[in-house]
Amino acid sequence: MLYSSHFKKYSMDNTIIRKYDIRGIIGKDLQINDGYEIGRKFGQTVASVCVGYDSRIDSPGIERELIRGLTLSGANVIRVGLCSSPMLYAATQITQADLGIIITASHNPSEYNGFKFFSNKKVFSDQEIKEIISNPIKDSTRIGSLININIYSEYIRILKSAVKNNTTQKLKIAWDCGNSPASGIIRYIEKILPGHTHIVTNNSIDGAFPLHDPDPIEEKNLAQLIDIVKEYGCDLGIALDGDSDRVRLIDNKGNVVSNDHLFMIFAREVLEEYPESKVIANVKMSMKVHDFVSKLGGQVITCATGHSLVKKKMVEEEAKFAGELSGHFFFSELGFDDGLYSAVKAVDILLKKNQSLSQVIEDLPKLYITHEVKIVVKDEKKFQIIESIKKTLEKQNIVFSDLDGVKVTDNKGWWLLRVSNTQNCITARCEGETLEGFELTKKVLFHYIDEARSLNCSCS
Repeated sequence: MLYSSHFKKYSMDNTIIRKYDIRGIIGKDLQINDGYEIGRKFGQTVASVCVGYDSRIDSPGIERELIRGLTLSGANVIRVGLCSSPMLYAATQITQADLGIIITASHNPSEYNGFKFFSNKKVFSDQEIKEIISNPIKDSTRIGSLININIYSEYIRILKSAVKNNTTQKLKIAWDCGNSPASGIIRYIEKILPGHTHIVTNNSIDGAFPLHDPDPIEEKNLAQLIDIVKEYGCDLGIALDGDSDRVRLIDNKGNVVSNDHLFMIFAREVLEEYPESKVIANVKMSMKVHDFVSKLGGQVITCATGHSLVKKKMVEEEAKFAGELSGHFFFSELGFDDGLYSAVKAVDILLKKNQSLSQVIEDLPKLYITHEVKIVVKDEKKFQIIESIKKTLEKQNIVFSDLDGVKVTDNKGWWLLRVSNTQNCITARCEGETLEGFELTKKVLFHYIDEARSLNCSCS
């Protein structure tokens, strides 16, 4: 029997196709029925697809449309249901599905939603996504099947595998699940990290994110967790983002741990197990990371920002570990980024060292570095602004790297301006070799931040 699509000309807003995923505001540039069209287009390219969705209010409705589109195109769907991105990645690996799609907008505010794509064989770029979306819908000769699976027990086993050290030391750990699907896993945290005291907040699955946005990089979203760490005398606090593939730590004194330092902590462990191995750091990471890893006998390879770009570079270089400033950490034994797995690894390292987290941080190189600064700009202007600043630097004969935006390095330090892959902003950061170099570099950076703001108003 022949099934005809009888579709109108597709008019999905292509501005929601980002560097490595699809993301937009529901009802504005992303529609519920975009799920159907994406399902039809991607369903034509593969035989089997794992599908999951996060805690956002519109995610179940988009999931229904996505599955309808996939099956009408003949793809067999393995439905994981409500899950984190790492759970969907794990399910795709375990079932050996050709493709995984999770409906999520990660750390973005509640009005956003989108789609992330995962394959055991390839990494999806914006060009590949656009190419698939631009293909016409073909008439299908069959309807794909639909089965439901429960990934919880397998995923808990994966998390337990991160625990290597048997110790009698017991920790008091504060968790902020960010109202994400990780809340469903935290119920089983005693199976993963038994005997410790776990204090959990924002552990209801709620796509409205009532107390704060699910973005742990924004320090205002960590205030609640910091208060809990201080009030209960916790050994550490752990914050996860909206789809639980990113992590942020609070130390025992209530200080936010820089992900530059967390990268060093993880890299040191990896290099103990795999001496002289390669690790991947995104362009925003501290230069002290490079020095630290080199002294341990490892090699740092710099990569553009974007979790799928980092994953691709990791595969190409056969690296054992990779990390981004935003809290995406990749371990080779997993093959994907996982905030909860990284958190369990961090706890395991603390148990091994028998030191407080603040003591571990004190032993690491001191950083003279800014937080990531976000300059909100019009989405359609952000690339124009960076290109304009490049032209200014060229006229001034200033050498820069354009691996990811604009990065200028000299003997005092470095500064960076780059386009956000997921938000309507330009991000900025700078670092000094010394405190004096930091202050000088920061002045230069803020000159160009002012220029970016001016260009946002004047770019045509």
